[in-house]
Amino acid sequence: MAAGQNAVWRMPESNNPQSSDNALLERVAEGDHAAFAEFYDRVSGPLYSMALRMLGNEQEAQDALQEGMEHLWRKAPGFDSSRAAAFSWAVMLFRARLIDRVRRRATQDRLIDNITAQTDPADCDDATAIESLTRREECSLVRRVMSALRAEQQELLRHAFFTGLTQQEIADQTGRPLGTVKTVIRRALLELRDRLSKEGYEP
Repeated sequence: MAAGQNAVWRMPESNNPQSSDNALLERVAEGDHAAFAEFYDRVSGPLYSMALRMLGNEQEAQDALQEGMEHLWRKAPGFDSSRAAAFSWAVMLFRARLIDRVRRRATQDRLIDNITAQTDPADCDDATAIESLTRREECSLVRRVMSALRAEQQELLRHAFFTGLTQQEIADQTGRPLGTVKTVIRRALLELRDRLSKEGYEP
């Protein structure tokens, strides 16, 4: 018998990564979690690198990657391979989310600058530290909104903005990991901004 006579013939796998990515994303659109895990493995490296370049912070880049991949999962049913390759589509959506994050951070930083340029909410009862009714109202608002945050968030925000400590110094002083300190402060600031916005505060 000739060698290979009984071998089963198989169609060669596609050597086109784009076609493979498209097929994966189409399976993701159908709710295939295994396909999503594989697609995640393929695109997460480049997307994380993009996030790190745009955000300049490892912890925030990791948060952005997690948030962005969840967004891709939700948006997968809208993928159309006739309009864009899967990887290009993922990059486009992810980059848009990063731009939104950068804009939110800029707004948040302006808000915090505005708040901290005034007085420590802990000193709001000291009338000599407040020069006008408007300032008293803003001070009271910040104190009330901060009091609604979790205790850990309040503690780290006060360390970050009212004691002059660096995040590393806060980690050393509180015994928390640096990554935890960064994450808690960042999320606390986002929540503080949202709460202030709902109260009608415009920085």
